[in-house]
Amino acid sequence: MTRRLTALVAVALGLVVVLLLARGHRDVGYVRDEGIYFHASRAYADWAVRGLRSPSALFDRAARDRAFAVNHEHPALMKLAGGLSARLFSAPGPEGQPAEARAQAGLLPLVPEGAAMRLPAQLLAGLGVVLLALAGAALARPRGHVLGDTSPPPPDLSPGTWTIHPLVPALLAALWFIGLPHVWFHAGLHCFDVPVAVLTLAVVLCYRRALASWRWSLLLGPLLGVAISVKHNALFVPVLLGVHYLASLALARRRPSRGQWLPLPFLSMALLAPPTVLALWPWLWRDPLVRLGEYFEFHRLHAYYNTEYLHINYNQPPLPWSYPFVLTWATVPTALLLLAGLGLVLAVRKDLSAKPPADLPANTFAAPLRGHPARDGLLWALFGLFPLLLISLPSIPIFGGTKHWLTAYPFLALAAAFAYVTLWRGLAPTGRLRHLPAALLPLLLVPALWSTAHGHPHGLSQYAPLAGGARGAADLGLLRGFWGGAVAPLLDDMSRRPGPLYLHDLHELARLQYEREGRWPPGLAGAPLSRARAGLLFHERHMLSNEVDLWNHFGTTAPVDVVTLDDVPLTSLYAGGN
Repeated sequence: MTRRLTALVAVALGLVVVLLLARGHRDVGYVRDEGIYFHASRAYADWAVRGLRSPSALFDRAARDRAFAVNHEHPALMKLAGGLSARLFSAPGPEGQPAEARAQAGLLPLVPEGAAMRLPAQLLAGLGVVLLALAGAALARPRGHVLGDTSPPPPDLSPGTWTIHPLVPALLAALWFIGLPHVWFHAGLHCFDVPVAVLTLAVVLCYRRALASWRWSLLLGPLLGVAISVKHNALFVPVLLGVHYLASLALARRRPSRGQWLPLPFLSMALLAPPTVLALWPWLWRDPLVRLGEYFEFHRLHAYYNTEYLHINYNQPPLPWSYPFVLTWATVPTALLLLAGLGLVLAVRKDLSAKPPADLPANTFAAPLRGHPARDGLLWALFGLFPLLLISLPSIPIFGGTKHWLTAYPFLALAAAFAYVTLWRGLAPTGRLRHLPAALLPLLLVPALWSTAHGHPHGLSQYAPLAGGARGAADLGLLRGFWGGAVAPLLDDMSRRPGPLYLHDLHELARLQYEREGRWPPGLAGAPLSRARAGLLFHERHMLSNEVDLWNHFGTTAPVDVVTLDDVPLTSLYAGGN
C-alpha cells in the first residue's frame, strides 16, 4: 500500500509540474537560445515528416544536411522533439501573414507554437520529479540498501525501530530540485539544461540497478546515448561512473573476480551508447568522425560571454574559481543547501565504513556488484560536486549562469533527503512527535517555493532569501538575466509605440517567433539604433554603454516603461519625446 501510494503521488506530482510549467511559461519570454532552437526545430521536423511520408527521403544526403546544418554544433534530439511536438500541438499563427512567416497548425492545435516546442523539455522535467520522488522514498527503508536486494522491508520490525513515511523524503527530494527559481525557469524552456540533468539522474539510477542485473545493463548503454544526444554534459557520466565503480571495488577489500574487471554495464555504455547517439543525430550520418571533431573543436573554443560577478564584468578567462560556489549559495535557499552538504558528509562516511557481507554471492560479468553496499553517498558526491568543480577551472569558458551546473542539483536533492531521514532517525521521536518530520518539512521548502512563485516569470533574476532576493543580488553585483527573456510584459506598450524598434539583446529569431504566433505588435520591425524610434534595454553591467547610447539617441534618461522584479530594473523601453 505504501509503495503504491508513493508511486501514485510521485506520478501525480510530476504531472502537476508539467501542467504548471506548460501554463506558467506562457508568461516567460523567449530567450536568445530558444530563438535559434525554434528555427532549427522547424527544419528538423520538416525533414522528419518528409521521411515519415517517404522513408527514402531520410537518406537524401543533401536534404538532410540542409535541414541539420542549422545549429549543428549541438545534438539534435531536443530540437527534433520540439519540432515534432509543434507539428502535433501548435495553434496556427494569425491570418494575413505569408505562410512561411506564420506558425503552422498542428494535428491537435492546442497551444502556441513556442509553447508546443517547449513541451518535451517540460515533460522531462516532470519525469525528473517522478524519479527524484521515487529515489527519495527509497531512503526511508529501515535498513541499509544492498545492490540487487529488492525485497520489501520486513513486516516485523523490532519495537524500538523508528520509521519515517516514504512520502517525506520523496517530497523533499523532488521539491528541493524543481522548487528552485533557476531550475523552474530553465525547466520550462526549449533548451537542454534541465533535460540533461534529468537524463543524467536517469542514467545514474539505471547504473545502480545494472550493477546487479544484466537487464538494466542492456538499457544503460542506449539511455546514456539518449543523454549525450541531449547535451554534451553527459559525456562526463561514464567517467564518473567508472570512478564510482573502482571505488566500490576498492572498498570491498577483496580481490576482484574476473567478471568484475570488464563488467557488462560498462561494455553496454561503450558499445551501445555511440550507435544510439549516431542514430539520434542525423547530422553525423555523413562523415561522422570529421563532424564529431568539428563538434568538439567548437566547444573547446567556445565563445566567452559577459558575466557580472560581484560588481566586476568578466568577458575573458578566467572567472574566479569561487563563481559556481557563490552563485549556488546565492540561488539555493540556505537551509536546503546546508542539508545537502550534511547529507553528502553523512552518506560518504556511511559508504566508507560499510563492509560487504561475508557470504557475498558470486560476482559475475552480468552482475558485478550484486550483494555489495550501494555506495550511494559516493555517487551523490561525485555527481553533485563535479559540475561545480568543473566550472571553477580557469580554462572553462564563461557560458552563462547557474544553468551549466544544474546537473548537480538532483544529487544534492537526494543528499538533502538522506540527511533529513538520518537526522530524524537519530532523534527517533515518539508519540505525537513522530509526525514532526512531515510537519516541519514545509519550513524547509517554503523559502524556495515562495521565491519561485514570487520571481515568476523572471526566475533567472531571482535569488535566495539569504542573498536578499533580486534586490540583494543587484546590491551584490550579480547577474540579473540574459538574452532578452524579460520582454513579454512590454509587448502591449510596444504596440503603442511608432516603429522601428531597437532590439538590443533580443535576438531577431526570438522576435520572429513572437511574430509567427501573433504576439508581436504588427508592423514593428527591428532596426539599428540610428533608425529606431523606440528601443529596448536589458540591464546588465556590460550594457552601460548601450544605455548611454539610448539616452543620447532619444534625448532622455527616462524610459517610458520598465519591467522590474522587487524594484530591480530588468528591461526598459525608451522612446523619443519623453
